[in-house]
Amino acid sequence: MPEALVLQAALGGLLGLLIGSFLNVVIYRLPKMMERQWAAECAELTGQQADAAAPTEKFNLLVPRSRCQHCGHQIRWYENVPVLSYLFLRGKCSACHAGISVRYPMVELVTGLLFAWCVWRWGCWPPGWWR
Repeated sequence: MPEALVLQAALGGLLGLLIGSFLNVVIYRLPKMMERQWAAECAELTGQQADAAAPTEKFNLLVPRSRCQHCGHQIRWYENVPVLSYLFLRGKCSACHAGISVRYPMVELVTGLLFAWCVWRWGCWPPGWWR
């Protein structure tokens, strides 16, 4: 039984890493999305034209793909693997070698550890789920 629990906790940790990666997207993009929406609403309420300098491309939690904040290099799938890519790239962009904030792997790692601990502590299913 303990081997199964270790495997379940490891899988829970892996799921947590993936969710942590998505949380990083939300942490970065949601404030920018809200700011764009507020600017558009303020312009509409005051009867002004929307700012011509404002970006018009689609920007949400799914689009556009992740990019380096310094040079705009589009991050490839193998550069976006939670925690491992950060270690492999040594915390730098593969194109411009600018530093990547340690916040990104920390959010992923903490989320993964919390998921693993929750599965270890309480199991994969709520008590009585299968009874």
